Amino acid sequence: MNKIIVDKENNIDIKDNVVTLEIWVSDLTINCEGKVLIQEICAKETENLNLTINVLPNSSLLYNRFVVHNEMHNKLTINQDNNCSVRFNYSFIANGKCDIKFNSNLLGDNNSTEIKVAAVTENNGKAIIETTADTKPRIKENSLIESIKVLVLNNEESICIPNLLVASNEIEVNHAATISSIDKDYMFYLNSKGLSILTATSLIKNGFLLSNLATNEEVIKQIKDLLGGE
Repeated sequence: MNKIIVDKENNIDIKDNVVTLEIWVSDLTINCEGKVLIQEICAKETENLNLTINVLPNSSLLYNRFVVHNEMHNKLTINQDNNCSVRFNYSFIANGKCDIKFNSNLLGDNNSTEIKVAAVTENNGKAIIETTADTKPRIKENSLIESIKVLVLNNEESICIPNLLVASNEIEVNHAATISSIDKDYMFYLNSKGLSILTATSLIKNGFLLSNLATNEEVIKQIKDLLGGE
């Protein structure tokens, strides 16, 4: 797996590659061609990122992003041309105010898109997640699925705002959003097995975040190390 550290450039090309990505700029465009897998695992005190991903015709992208945020203000835009497959999995922990705007633009035919966001709010964290699916007129044979889930572990208010801008009758667009605390039945079951509330909460939180990602054991270990070996 190749490692790309972006600390100066504002535009990079990735073609037929598996990469570990580190982003340290505020404005970045990634052009993906062929089969591309991107893994991004990190912790950031603050992040203000405007990320644009262009998926070229006849290409596929799997992007796994896991970030521990204290504060975040991000805008992520995915542009798809013809015959593209995109799966973007974003798991994050919000310890402060974190807002993200996700834009999915379908510009051509025969595209498959899945956007999955899993957020956990802790301490003073809150998640404000706005997703916009924009489809152009006269395109066909497209499917777009958005799934937004927020697990609230504090008393702060989180918000999900879905926007579906559908200009074609020949596509399928679905959006699902949930904001919830830990299910009392789950907690009761784990407590009955001898787990403390703290341990059970950590187990549920980590499972919630990791299950949102499509990755391997090596990356999962990196995430667990980032979480303090939990």
